[in-house]
Formats: sequence, C-alpha cells, structure tokens
Amino acid sequence: MAEGATDERVPVSNPVTGVSLFDVPGDEGAAEIRLDPGAQGPAEHVHRTTEERFTVRDGTVTFRVGGRERRLGPDTEVRVSPGTPHTFRNEGDEAATMRVRTVPPNDRLGAVVVTLFGLAQEGKVDEQGRPEFLRAMAMAEETLDETYFTGAPYAIQRALGETVGPVARALGYHATDERYLDDAFWRERAREGSASGRGQVRGIEIPVVDEGE
Repeated sequence: MAEGATDERVPVSNPVTGVSLFDVPGDEGAAEIRLDPGAQGPAEHVHRTTEERFTVRDGTVTFRVGGRERRLGPDTEVRVSPGTPHTFRNEGDEAATMRVRTVPPNDRLGAVVVTLFGLAQEGKVDEQGRPEFLRAMAMAEETLDETYFTGAPYAIQRALGETVGPVARALGYHATDERYLDDAFWRERAREGSASGRGQVRGIEIPVVDEGE
C-alpha cells in the first residue's frame, strides 16, 4: 500500500482473540490476517487435504507447525503441508499482519470462521473464543471432513460431530449464519469503532520456510 493511503476494506474481527481478517481484492484464494498484540490464532488444528501458505508482512508472528515453534518476521513465508498440526500467535507489543493462501481454496471453512467471529462480536463465545456446545457441534459436523483440532482424538471429534451435530441443527443451531456473512454486518461494526486494522503489501522477494513435509 502506498504511503499515506487508507485501507477501505471492511475488517472481519474477533474481539476475544484479537484477530482480524481482510479480503484481498482480486484474489479469492487469499486473505489478510491482522493480529493485535497478544492475539491468539485458532487452537492447534489440522487440515487433512489443504495446504496453507502464510506470508508475514509486518511485525512478528510465532508459528507452531508440526510441534516446532518459530518466531518469524516480515517477508518470510511458511508453507503448512496437509495433515500438519499448526497454529500461530502474536507475542509482540505491536500488531502483526500476514497473508494466507489456502490451496485449494476452502470457502466452507471460511464461512464458518466468519460466523465464529460474528458470534464473538455479539458476546456469544467464552473467554477463549469458543461458542456454546451445540453451536460448536454444528460447526464440527460441517468442517470435520477437512479440519479438526489436535486437543482430542479425531475419532472422538468426528463421532461427536456426526451424532450431536444433527441434533444441534434440529434445535436450530447452524454452522454458519447468513447475517454474519453479509458485509453490512461488518460495515456497521466498523462504523461503531469496534474493529480496526491496517495492512501493507510488499513487492519484494520472499524467503520460504517449508514445514511439515
């Protein structure tokens, strides 16, 4: 972004975890992530068939990939292979930004994440950013064929998603919410001053760190 330019994109932000997401104009397979100081990314998780490529743009980000932690600065890319446990956080005193590309794109997971952030905006998650149990089971049912957390055996998570998920849906809980997927919701939040963030794109060669292969 040119010096002095403003970022007019509408942030999708989670006030509990300190993470904000921005669209990347002209690139449907990518998103920009802003991490406030002390921000925590998602709990350690695995994508079964999807590769993720993170490029740090500003600040420093601590990645945990395949059990190995690395604190990386600007202009470094981390590639997370399918099946590799990973997470990230900002341990610094300044905000950090990075770009993520998912290969292949996973719009379904993206819609669930945006819904989770919407729930956080309205105080419908706990202090760790987790929704209530039945909503979580509906989300699990939607995503467990591709994404799961490492905190419990996958077989148990899948069994819960497949058994409790349909019950949750029957009771009116859903993995996504169209209200949160509407840009109008986030524009209103931005006007209220509850979300902010700036990103910067650099046009230089980026060293690559391959992880999980």
